[in-house]
Amino acid sequence: MFYDGQVLDWPGHGKFRASSGLPGHQMPDRYCAGDSGPIPPGYYKIMLADRGPAQDDGRHACALKPAWGMQSIPRGTAAGECEPYWANWGWNRARMEPADEATRHRCTPARGGFYLHDSIKGYSHGCIEVEGRIFPLLRTYSRGSHRDSMILLVRYVAGRSTYGGTRAAP
Repeated sequence: MFYDGQVLDWPGHGKFRASSGLPGHQMPDRYCAGDSGPIPPGYYKIMLADRGPAQDDGRHACALKPAWGMQSIPRGTAAGECEPYWANWGWNRARMEPADEATRHRCTPARGGFYLHDSIKGYSHGCIEVEGRIFPLLRTYSRGSHRDSMILLVRYVAGRSTYGGTRAAP
């Protein structure tokens, strides 16, 4: 898989609109900007093992517990009072971890805790927001290949926004 800042290309499976970073920070040179810039460039392992529904982290602050795999996000009545917060994640997420030392240490202090997720707000806090139609394909691929991860290369087009058109029309 390859992500150029606007499109996530999974050869043989499709191209998906994708965005990273907050509005005003969606430029490749902002990747070390804390929780506002896009995901740093480099190699990432996308963890595909099914970890079931995401869960509250127990602090009663509507924060999701980290998970090292793919999860569905509780929504609607299943999310209860956390619905407005968990809607920011979308319906699915898959953990992403740096796959090499260069990527792991691209920023100082290091950034992490990234996910591929399918919200439709047009931005992220450094994760990659991607079209939701990729998640059924990822689940089918994981089950059929018996692989629990795959590699994603993030390589930006210099000077081009990392907003890939993922915001839903109002």
